[in-house]
Amino acid sequence: MKSRFLFPGYCRYIGYLLGIPGFVLGYFVLYQNYEIPGFVLRLRATDTLFLKALENFTNELALTLVIVGLLLVAFSKVKQEDELTGKIRLNALYWAILVNYGFYLLFTILMFVPSSNQHSGFGFFDNYLDFTIYNLFVPLLIFILRFYYLLYQNKNEYNIKAVRYLTNKPYRFIGKWLSIIIICFLIVNRVFPLKVNFLESTFIVLPISLLIWAYSKEKTEDEYINATRLEAMQVAVYVNYVILLVSNILFYSSDFLEIQLLNLITIPLIFIVWFQYKLHSTNNESHLKKTTTLAL
Repeated sequence: MKSRFLFPGYCRYIGYLLGIPGFVLGYFVLYQNYEIPGFVLRLRATDTLFLKALENFTNELALTLVIVGLLLVAFSKVKQEDELTGKIRLNALYWAILVNYGFYLLFTILMFVPSSNQHSGFGFFDNYLDFTIYNLFVPLLIFILRFYYLLYQNKNEYNIKAVRYLTNKPYRFIGKWLSIIIICFLIVNRVFPLKVNFLESTFIVLPISLLIWAYSKEKTEDEYINATRLEAMQVAVYVNYVILLVSNILFYSSDFLEIQLLNLITIPLIFIVWFQYKLHSTNNESHLKKTTTLAL
């Protein structure tokens, strides 16, 4: 099981050169309200109630530097790419997504816990907006830390513990159908707005149900399934961040806030779609070969 879709090794250093300044700039943007003087573009003829005519792109620049930098660091080839590094990369990807959603679940629970303070959650996560900002890059950061930790830990070994998944029954069934029901409900509500009070709650549950689906075993588990999982997870991460980077440039204010909220579900959703597509394609090819063999 070797990793695919990796950048050349030297891109890791480019990633550091982009990511570190991006984090520094992002800190000043978030906590000091810093904007690069003159780094503006006129997007509208006049100011509106919520939007300015001149848009400063400092925060967009910071986010782009951070994400591109982390992607290059995370997915650049190491000196020795083999079966072990493929397994380590799969382990780190799954661990990163799991820990990130663990934070999300804990934050969600704490959001509903009555507090004497004005803020809830983790303190510096004042609300979902704050959480979604950190969620834009935290999965990549966790992956990098986990991946290089495992590389160091296993530098003299040739095996790594397999990733533990939820059992096929009942978790895959629960995660799959709960996700489908919620997605259908949200689509219907988008087309025909429903006057319901639990809409926000359904969106809160959706990332968890998708994660249960993604982390459940298939009926048959083998090396091909693991390799397909790794490929699907990498594709999901790449597509997710390409969408995010494009949205970072094209959407502003409340529109980008919607993108941030959707970012909570895009990685597991894209993973599931790609993973199931690859399995379905393989099954069709196998069935076609059997049919051809029998015909001969």
